[in-house]
Amino acid sequence: MRVQLSRLERGPPLLFSILSIIFALLFLIIEAQSYDYKITYNESITGLTIADATADFDGTTIVCLKKPLNKQCSMNNFYLRVILPNNSIIASTFKLALDNHNYCDFNIETTVLTNGWVYLTYMRSIGSSRFAQYGIPVAYNGLLGVPNLLANLSDTLPGHIFKSMVPEAGFLYAKQVGANGPVIWKRCSTVAEDSGVDCPDNGTFAPKDGAQIRDFRIFSTVDGGFICVFATQIPNEYVNSKAQLELEILFLDPDANQATKPTTIYTGPPGIDKITLGDCGLSYDGYEYTCLLLVSTGRNQKLLQVNFYSTRPGASNAPLKTASKDIVGVDKIRPLFNGGYVLLYNFAKDGETFVKRAKMIDPDGKAVQTISFVKPVPMLNVYPRNNTIWYWENDSTQSWSIVSHNLPNYTKYGGTYQSPNVITTAPLIDSEIATRRPIIDITYNIPVKPATGNVTIYATDGVKKYFRQSYSPISFQYCQLDKHNQTLTLDVLTSTFNQPNMTYYVVLDNGFVESMEDGEPILGISDGKWKFRTASIPTNDVYAPSEIVTVRLNFMGTSRFLQLSKSERSAFLSSLGNSLAFIIPVSPSRLSIIEKFQVASDNGQKQVLLSIQVRAGTSDMEMGVNSVIDDLNVLIKNKGITAVSRYPETMFLDENFGVRIEPNFWNTYKRNIIIAAAAFLLIGLLYLLAHRLNPEANNAVIFTLVLTLYDVAIDFAFIIRNGQDVRSLYLPSILILVVSILFNTTMALYIMISENTRSYRFHVWTQSCAKSAAVFTVLAASNIEVLTVAYSRLCKSEYFSAPFSERSLKIIFWASTGSFFMEDMLQFIIQVIYHSRSITYDIVPLLTLISASVMLTVNFITRMYYGITLIHTCKDDVRLSDGSVSETTAAKDAPNIC
Repeated sequence: MRVQLSRLERGPPLLFSILSIIFALLFLIIEAQSYDYKITYNESITGLTIADATADFDGTTIVCLKKPLNKQCSMNNFYLRVILPNNSIIASTFKLALDNHNYCDFNIETTVLTNGWVYLTYMRSIGSSRFAQYGIPVAYNGLLGVPNLLANLSDTLPGHIFKSMVPEAGFLYAKQVGANGPVIWKRCSTVAEDSGVDCPDNGTFAPKDGAQIRDFRIFSTVDGGFICVFATQIPNEYVNSKAQLELEILFLDPDANQATKPTTIYTGPPGIDKITLGDCGLSYDGYEYTCLLLVSTGRNQKLLQVNFYSTRPGASNAPLKTASKDIVGVDKIRPLFNGGYVLLYNFAKDGETFVKRAKMIDPDGKAVQTISFVKPVPMLNVYPRNNTIWYWENDSTQSWSIVSHNLPNYTKYGGTYQSPNVITTAPLIDSEIATRRPIIDITYNIPVKPATGNVTIYATDGVKKYFRQSYSPISFQYCQLDKHNQTLTLDVLTSTFNQPNMTYYVVLDNGFVESMEDGEPILGISDGKWKFRTASIPTNDVYAPSEIVTVRLNFMGTSRFLQLSKSERSAFLSSLGNSLAFIIPVSPSRLSIIEKFQVASDNGQKQVLLSIQVRAGTSDMEMGVNSVIDDLNVLIKNKGITAVSRYPETMFLDENFGVRIEPNFWNTYKRNIIIAAAAFLLIGLLYLLAHRLNPEANNAVIFTLVLTLYDVAIDFAFIIRNGQDVRSLYLPSILILVVSILFNTTMALYIMISENTRSYRFHVWTQSCAKSAAVFTVLAASNIEVLTVAYSRLCKSEYFSAPFSERSLKIIFWASTGSFFMEDMLQFIIQVIYHSRSITYDIVPLLTLISASVMLTVNFITRMYYGITLIHTCKDDVRLSDGSVSETTAAKDAPNIC
């Protein structure tokens, strides 16, 4: 009882102690289990655990799972999980035929590349305890790419991959040679079309002569280059003197194939015992770089921040006001994207290292937040752009989680844009704008100047992503800076924001602008951050029916198109129509390429013309025909900055031609038509004058002569100007014209020579009117009927009074009939075919068609009348021979042409 009483008497202090311990444990548990975000995934396969995980700039997270085979090794199945920024997951399982030690020590490193690819590095034994390191691209769906050798290793320590801050620039592979040797590197591209990675450039990062490497860091610059930072020591020549400790940097520019010479950015003062290099990276002000150092002098330690630039020499350093108790035991120091730093404290368990706690300190170095972990955390990662730290947990044999904690934000600007130098934009994020807005603005917190990076605008309907336009502001062609050099106004094509109720977002490349002061590239705005919507209102476009427009292929496109077979041309045109519909964008049913094409040579070189039919929309929310045509014209004429240059068929469209609607014929050729009408009026007046002078003459030959000369002239003009528009008609057109000229010339010479030898009267006329006879013979080459002009007695002139015999008149009639079938009818057929196959139709083909039609009609009617006269004359001859009609009456009725 006493004991019990004594215990009861001592109960309150003991109870208080127990409660204190319980509350302390609860506090630790609550602290350890608190988090801001957690995503748990359940696996269908039992026994999977996370082996490694990494994240990209945009938040895409790659998780590699393994299934243990025993305590040391796992099965050689590779389980890949890709967590996209929208938290959807892509799962794939595949086998990699790797050496077993990769799955025992899990020496597989994962890096996120662009366009749905991951890059895995692994070790391969090459005999005698020597290894080689390889890399292989793997698609999100598990498709394996082409492996490539990264390096033959002299030890068992692998090299590492450092991704560029410009994703399209690829990555850098780096490996230190030995424990204190230089760092070899290879610069590699993103995954190519053959599913391989090319590594054309290689070199070495090495410190100054005599310097010994204690540690190094490699990281990417804003413009896509890389920086290597060495923590070195230079042995002192004096006995018992401490070595000189330094920080050296080397730059590998984006377009260079070798690194710069090392530059010292920090030299430790006398008395320093040790420098521990923390992480390095872009400073949270957005346009300089920072390395953190833990400087030890005896038992005293302090954190030091070293700042430097990539574009100019010089550096600065400043100590952080971090308490000594927070520095003791620090294993890793990392700067944070939005300001401040994270200190990591580790512990070892079963030969592995785990994070025990993380402490956040502000930009001055004061501790502001501590996160402790009860469960072992193998690795603490940082999502730079959304300002969180994260880690993974294996919850059970069939589930795992990604846990994240929000970090303090010390940036004054650019938080929502995840770009620390951006103050604001117009339009604002998530705002609503009118369709066809012509400009956008972006304002920075420092004076800037345009650089080589691009501004790119995309549209998305939630399913598809549409590239709208992209350009660099370096030439000032599409942008203007305000007088303070802080607000950049960017021009937007009228075809860009052309869809109502559509989400658009603007992407700025790193290095889109530079600091005006020192030329340091400024961080851009990543994909999907600067987004907004167009208003949900009808387009109110004026209704227009279907329209046919013309586009032109450039010289390269023309050459390629004409080499295609008929089926290949059909496929090309179909793909061209679908691509243009996607680019505008409109429904593919509203845009179709007409199969026929034309080869034009307006500029002296052949280029293919194509016709596109643009159909009307079916609702008020769709663009009208005229708007579609205008947008298509803008897209093609600005091909260099629009999606037209990005598709294999549309890239061949001629930006100098754009899109053309068939012009108003009267407005285009009004002058030509008036001149032609005046000429025909003048010919009519000449006919009336000739009739007044000699009513009994065949004055209609004036029209015969003019029509014949006009016909041959326009035929020549058509062949020269438009003959090759439809290539299949070019040779037939020439043959018809040449054959008809040869035929008419031969017949004219035969008639003139025959008459001279047979008729004395004609011989006398030829002698007295020799020049006229020669002119009529030459003109008859166009049409044999021109010789009838010399027989017409026009104006009672002897020049038009050639005494042709009945025999010659018969020959002229039958020869002109042959020419009718040989030339006029065939020329008309040629023009009809040309009209049906041509894309554009200008004045020359039209006049040629009119000429062929008139000549065909006139000659057909003339042949018909001659035929009727011939029949009646022959009947009269028969009746005359029977005695039923007198010879005088028959002669009076018709000439004897039988």
